[in-house]
Amino acid sequence: MSLTNTRLSDSIANARTVKIQKPNDTFYDFKLYPFGERGTYIAPELINEITDNLAVSIEDHFHNYDYIVSPEPGGHTWGMLAAYKLLKPINILRLSTDLYKDIHLEAKRETAYNENRICFDGFQKGDRVLLVDDVISSGATIRSIAVQMEEMGVKLVGVQAIIAKGEHYRKLEEDLNVPVRILSQV
Repeated sequence: MSLTNTRLSDSIANARTVKIQKPNDTFYDFKLYPFGERGTYIAPELINEITDNLAVSIEDHFHNYDYIVSPEPGGHTWGMLAAYKLLKPINILRLSTDLYKDIHLEAKRETAYNENRICFDGFQKGDRVLLVDDVISSGATIRSIAVQMEEMGVKLVGVQAIIAKGEHYRKLEEDLNVPVRILSQV
């Protein structure tokens, strides 16, 4: 397995910034990481490096979980690849649409630049899950997921992300009382 973050570091350093207009007519500077929720083209070598490193980090830090949970739009791809690599099941937290309105619970998801709802389906009380996501910024998405899981009686055993922006992930780790591991930090 790959134990280097060379391609990941390069993709972070070379990511361009776009301005996203928020509902209040202010703008948010958004980094277009190829592996993030608005990324498009991802080289196979970068896919391989990130997937291998996620698997190594998960194997090193998380041992007692039933399956991986990952949210759309950015985390589910990496959660699925990690689950495949580790031979673990995955439960994808889909963004809410009318298609799901009668078969799930929802939680509000707020980011620095938008708001939507995440669908929770297929969980059982007592499940032990590992959350895999692409980017941790403020931690608001992960907090909303953790609150909903607690209400459902699902145990969040930890969080694994590709990158963290700043130090918010440390506060998240403290507040949720679970380990939060990252591959890189910006």
